[in-house]
Amino acid sequence: MDSSARSLLLTVLGDVVLPSGGEVWLQALTAGADALDVTPDATRQALRRLANQGIVTASREGRNARYELTEAGRRRLADAADRTYLRRRLVWDGRWHMLTYTFAERDRAARDALRRELEWLGYGSLGAGVWLCPWDLGVRLQEVLDKHRVAGAVEAFTAVHEGEDRQLAARAYPLRDLQAAHAQFVRRVRSGGPVPRDGRDAFAARVRLVHDWRKFLFLDPGLPEELLPDDWLGSDAAAVFVDRYRALEATAWAWWDEVAATADPAGATPGHPASNLAGTRVTEPAASTAAAVSPVDDLAAPDPSHPRTSPDPDAARTDEFLERLHAGTKVEPDDWMPDTYRQLNLKFIEMHANSEIMGALPEREWIARAPTLRRKRSLAAKVQDEVGHGQLIYRVAESLGKPRQQMYEDLVMGRSKFHNVFHYPTHTWGDVACIGFLVDGAAIVTQRALLSTSYAPYVRVMKRVVAEESLHYRHGEDIMLALAAGTDEQFEMLQEAVNRWWEPVMHFFGTDIPADDDPMIYWGVKTQTNEASRQAWMTQYVPKIWDMGIEVPDTSLHWDGTAERWVYDEPDWDRLMAIVKGDPTPTTATRLYWRQVMHHHHDWIRDIILGDDPGLVTAA
Repeated sequence: MDSSARSLLLTVLGDVVLPSGGEVWLQALTAGADALDVTPDATRQALRRLANQGIVTASREGRNARYELTEAGRRRLADAADRTYLRRRLVWDGRWHMLTYTFAERDRAARDALRRELEWLGYGSLGAGVWLCPWDLGVRLQEVLDKHRVAGAVEAFTAVHEGEDRQLAARAYPLRDLQAAHAQFVRRVRSGGPVPRDGRDAFAARVRLVHDWRKFLFLDPGLPEELLPDDWLGSDAAAVFVDRYRALEATAWAWWDEVAATADPAGATPGHPASNLAGTRVTEPAASTAAAVSPVDDLAAPDPSHPRTSPDPDAARTDEFLERLHAGTKVEPDDWMPDTYRQLNLKFIEMHANSEIMGALPEREWIARAPTLRRKRSLAAKVQDEVGHGQLIYRVAESLGKPRQQMYEDLVMGRSKFHNVFHYPTHTWGDVACIGFLVDGAAIVTQRALLSTSYAPYVRVMKRVVAEESLHYRHGEDIMLALAAGTDEQFEMLQEAVNRWWEPVMHFFGTDIPADDDPMIYWGVKTQTNEASRQAWMTQYVPKIWDMGIEVPDTSLHWDGTAERWVYDEPDWDRLMAIVKGDPTPTTATRLYWRQVMHHHHDWIRDIILGDDPGLVTAA
C-alpha cells in the first residue's frame, strides 16, 4: 500500500471528519481522496490499515459503508488539531522538565518507542537518555509512560538551568534544520498560485496545505519565544499557513458538505464549526510578515506592482522540473533547477565528500602499524583512493555553487557533517578489517543506488567510485578471512571489533523514513529508503559474517521468510542523534584538531601553487 495514501487520509480525518462529528461515509471519503489523486483501491487499503491501528472502526448500513473515529483516534487527532491550528497558549515559567531513563540492552524496542513518543510530545534530547521540555505535560506524559509500561524505568524532575537557556534549547532541539524547513514552507505556500475558486480544487489545496504543515508536529516542539533565535521564522510560517488556510476554508467546506450529503443515505449534511481556526493564537494576516521574512533571500514576497498569474514566476517551472525528474530525466549543472533541489543535493553530496576524506583517517592511522609490507602497501593505496574520491565528489558539489576550499574549511573547523561511522576510534587491526568489510560494504550498497540518482555529474563520478569501492571491499574481506582463520587471539580480536562496529554500521543507513516522507527521495537525490538499504546490506553481508564463524551482537537477528525481511533489535538511536546534532566524540575532536594544524601549516604551499585559486583541497 502507498503510505502517502494513508498519510493523506489521516489528514482528511483530522481536518474534515473530526470537526464534522467523527463519522463519514466511504463514498464521501472516496470522493475526497479522488480530489487528492488517491485511487479508490488505495483509499480502502489505507482505511484497513487505520482500522488495524485502532484509529477508525467500520460499519455498514445496507450497501453503504461508514467509518467512525475510535476514542483513541479522536484523542490523537484532537491533540494534533490543537497544535496544527495553533490553539495552544502556553506560558513558560523558566523551568525545565527533565526525564532520564535506563533500559536493559534487551529492552531497546521499548526505549525507541518511548523516544518517538517523547519527540511527539515536544521533548528534546541531550543524549545518554536525558530529555528535557519547557512544558509541564503532566497527565499526557504519564499516559505515555503508562502506555509503554516504563514508568519504573523513568525518572522525572524539574530543574532551573544556571546558564543560557537558548543555548541549551539549541543543543536539545534541531533548530537550524527547523529554521530551514520553515523557510521552505513559506516559499512553497507563497509560490502556490492564486486561491482556487472551484470547490474540489480548494478542498484538495486545503488538505495538502494542512498535510504539509502538520509535518511540523514531528519536528517543531513549539518552544516559547524566550528559547528561540532572534531571527526565528516559525511565527512567519504560522502566519502564512493561517492566511492561506483562511482563504481556502469556506470554499472547501461548501464542496465537502455537498459531497457528504450526497454520500449520506438520508441526504444529511454533517454539522461542523465555521472555521477550524477558531481559537488560533495567530491573528495577523501573512501579508504583515513580509518585512520580517524579506531578509531571507529566497523568501521575499512578490512585488505587487508586477501583475502575474502566479506569485512566484518559478512555480510553473518547478512543476515542470519535477515532472521531468520523476520521469527519469537527469539534471546537468547548467540546467535550471529549483533552489530546494540545489540545496538538498549540495548538502548530501558535500557530506559524502567529507565522509570520503574523514573515512581515510582511521585507516591512515594503521598504515605504519599494518602487520606486513603487503598490507601496508594495499592500505596506503586504499587511503589514496578515498582521498581521491573526496576530491572528485567535492568537484560535483562545487558545481552546485559552493567552493571546494570553503567546503573543506567547514569540514576541518567542525562546521559541516560526515558519516557517523567515521567518528569512532580504531583500537586494533580487527577495526581495519571491519571498516574494509562492514563499512565499505554498507557504502557500496548505498552508492550503487546513487548510480540512478538525478544529478548527472554525481552519476558519472559514482561509476568510478563504486568500481573502486568494490576493490576496497575485497581488501577488507581478505583481512576478515585471514583473521577469522588465524589464531585464537586473532579470531577473538576480530569478534571484539565486530561487536563494536555492528551498531555504527546499523546507524550508517539512518532511521527508517517512509519514502513519501523523505524529501531526498521526492527530489531525486536518493533512490531507495534507508531501511531498504539496510535490508539489502544485511542480505548480502550477514550470511558471509556467519560463514566466517563470527557472531553478530544481536541475538534476535533472523530472516523472516514470510515477511521477506531481516528482523533485528533497533540500535540506540540516541547515540546517532548525538553525533548528528554535532556532539563530537573524543576521537573526532582529536582528528579534526590535527587536520586544522596541518591545514594551517600548508597555507604557504597553497599560496605558492595556486595564488588566489581556492580550488585546492589538501587532506594532510
